[in-house]
Amino acid sequence: MDNRRTTIVINKKFQYQYSLLIVALAVLLVNGFIIVRMLFPGDEPLDLSTTSAIALALFELVLIAAIWYGSLKASHRIAGPVFVFAREVARLGEGDLNAAIALREKDMFQPEAKMMNESFVALRTRIATIKHLSAQLQGALDANSDIGPLVAKLADELAHFSSDKK
Repeated sequence: MDNRRTTIVINKKFQYQYSLLIVALAVLLVNGFIIVRMLFPGDEPLDLSTTSAIALALFELVLIAAIWYGSLKASHRIAGPVFVFAREVARLGEGDLNAAIALREKDMFQPEAKMMNESFVALRTRIATIKHLSAQLQGALDANSDIGPLVAKLADELAHFSSDKK
């Protein structure tokens, strides 16, 4: 399975808000530095000719674009795993017990993915046990055997599941 995401923007709302916050902070810092240098020149005043002001503005635009792209890349390592979590949990909710979370090496939430995968395996194991007990019960019913012990085992296995909202 190829586990590479080719789209950098996965969760537009989250990623754009995150990126906008980072860019706004960068613009604020750069402009704050320029204003402080103009208001409090110290030994070397910041004299800006038209050419140097244009060059500074162009540099700031390039800096903003680079920060925007970098923050999108950083947020991608968060939004991507969240997307994978949602997709695999939805598969589980639809009854597909083969759901598994596979993240890229540099993605965030690696420990959480491992824990969720372990939970998926435990759920698969419990369901397999219940299916096996159900088949044994059906066989015992067909043979007119005593089903009491099998029903007790099934009830014990089902007791591991909680369906009551707290």
